[in-house]
Amino acid sequence: MKTITSIIIIFILFAGTSCKWALMSISGFREPAVESKKSIFVFLYKLKQDTNDVYALDTNLFQQLREDAFKPGWKKSFRPVQIRVYDKKGNPVMQWASCEGFLKDLKTFDTVPPRNNNTLNTSLNLQKDLSRYFTLDGKPANAVAEEGYDYSILIYFAKYFPRLTRESFTQVHQYISKHPELKFKVYKINVDFQRFWGVEPEITTDVHVGGEK
Repeated sequence: MKTITSIIIIFILFAGTSCKWALMSISGFREPAVESKKSIFVFLYKLKQDTNDVYALDTNLFQQLREDAFKPGWKKSFRPVQIRVYDKKGNPVMQWASCEGFLKDLKTFDTVPPRNNNTLNTSLNLQKDLSRYFTLDGKPANAVAEEGYDYSILIYFAKYFPRLTRESFTQVHQYISKHPELKFKVYKINVDFQRFWGVEPEITTDVHVGGEK
């Protein structure tokens, strides 16, 4: 079986210690494994999430995300835990990655629309973003941006970051509950290695302290 080499960038949100692996444990990081539709659904059920609008990456998109800068002026690398928010016209209004800090501390979901910190990548609209993903069976999802929603939210999640994933879902659902006057659409983008890729991962972990972009 072929292999795919991945550098998983771990942005630890703590400083003042040389014990990086201990910090990784605190952040909830687990060694990535090859997942399947069944294992991802089981994971979502444990987090009390539904399995509607769940999509995945393929190897080409995975590689592209590794080679792109998440935000203008940032270093090129993949941020596995992130949230993107688009308005009713499909324009981006907020994007967050875990390396920017905790959502609560940033007060990301204290405003309407959600507060964007640092810069904003405007190269994608909602439809262009959705058109990139695959079903968990490995088929092109052909997802179409639905009209009638005030905000569409894409949550990138990974089994190898269970704590950060749980917090992302919690923050988003609390925000939705606080604003019954608004209509939201939530898309769940799984970034784990998938069985349909037909490859085995070779993991190289690069640990950074929070604040490094």
